[in-house]
Amino acid sequence: MLALRWHYPVCIKTIDHMLPDSKISQLIGLQIPGLTFPAEQQKGAISKVIHTFAGYTGRMIRSGQLHEVKRCFNVAAVLYHNGSSALRNAIEGAFMYTLSPLLCGKHKELLPLSLKNVRIQHLQTIAI
Repeated sequence: MLALRWHYPVCIKTIDHMLPDSKISQLIGLQIPGLTFPAEQQKGAISKVIHTFAGYTGRMIRSGQLHEVKRCFNVAAVLYHNGSSALRNAIEGAFMYTLSPLLCGKHKELLPLSLKNVRIQHLQTIAI
């Protein structure tokens, strides 16, 4: 049984097992009410779901919605920590790659530690 408790601004998680990829769009939608997923993504490829999530987060960054940006980052961090390898790869690739150019000082500071580390690894990879 999946037991996941979210407390904003800090996400506290208790998970009995790994998050199922087929439920990720629903989990994100519950935490980010402003984000809706097209019907074909409801149980579709996890990379498309995370790409849509990254697009929404990018729009929030560009519009200066720092509270919502922080919420998105916290959700992504919980998913990254508790997700499958496919979900982790999608967050590393689609989410962080898409958002990396948008992360100025104030946005960078909103990243949870796990995503800061992913971003550092990404930057080191492209610098090589």
